[in-house]
Amino acid sequence: MDIAICDDCESDALLARDIIKKLLKDIHISADIVYYDSAEDIKSRLFEHKESIDILILDIDMPEISGLELAEELRAKNMNLIIIFLTNHDEFVFKAIEFQPFRYIRKIKMDIEMPLAIQAAVKIIQMQQDKYISLHTDDGNIQVALSEIIYFEADKRKTDVHLSNGKILSVYRNITEISEMLASDRFIMIHRCCGVNIDFIKVLKKDILVLQNSEMLLVSRRKIKEVKQQIMKLWGDKI
Repeated sequence: MDIAICDDCESDALLARDIIKKLLKDIHISADIVYYDSAEDIKSRLFEHKESIDILILDIDMPEISGLELAEELRAKNMNLIIIFLTNHDEFVFKAIEFQPFRYIRKIKMDIEMPLAIQAAVKIIQMQQDKYISLHTDDGNIQVALSEIIYFEADKRKTDVHLSNGKILSVYRNITEISEMLASDRFIMIHRCCGVNIDFIKVLKKDILVLQNSEMLLVSRRKIKEVKQQIMKLWGDKI
C-alpha cells in the first residue's frame, strides 16, 4: 500500500505520518509512507513518473497550488486514489466536498480522526484487492473472501473454515486441498491439521496462539519455531 502526505507544514505532516505508522503497525498492514511539501511534487509522481498512490493525505491550504486545486485536477483525470483532506480551516469543508474526499480531518483533532479515516480507507482498499475462493458446502458453492477466513482445520473427511462473521463452513475438501486453494503467505500452518490467517493473530504465548476474537489455538511442538519465524518475518516487514 502506498500512502502520500502532502502538506507545506512539516510538523503537521510528520505528526500525520507518525499517527498512521502506529495504526498500521497495530493492524499489521504494510505500507510506504512518503511526505511531500508541495502539490507539484504529487503531480510529478502521478503524471510524469506514473507512480501510483493508494491514499493521499492532502492539506487544503497550501501556497502556489492548493489542495483543492490539486484534487480538482486529480478528479478531472479520473485518478483512482483515496483523498483525505487535512486542514485547520473548517470553512473549506463545503468547497472540499465537490472533489469527493473520502474523509475530512481537522488538524486539531488529528489524533482522533486520522486513525479512523485510515482504518476505513484500508478496508476499502482491501475489499477492492481481495481474492475470493469458491467452497463446496452442504448449502452449495459459497464465494468467500480470503480476508474473511480466520483459520481452517481438518474435521475427518472435511475441513471447517472459520470466518470473521462467526460462521463455520464445513467444506468438502481435505486440509491439503484447502491450503493449496488459499495459496497465500498470509496463512501459516500451526500444525498439520490447522492453518491460520496471520491478520487475525493477536499474540503467540509459548505454544498458544491468541486470535483477535480471543480464541486460542495450540501450536504443535514441531511447528513452534517455524510459526514464530513466519510471524516475526511478516510482522517485521511492517512499517
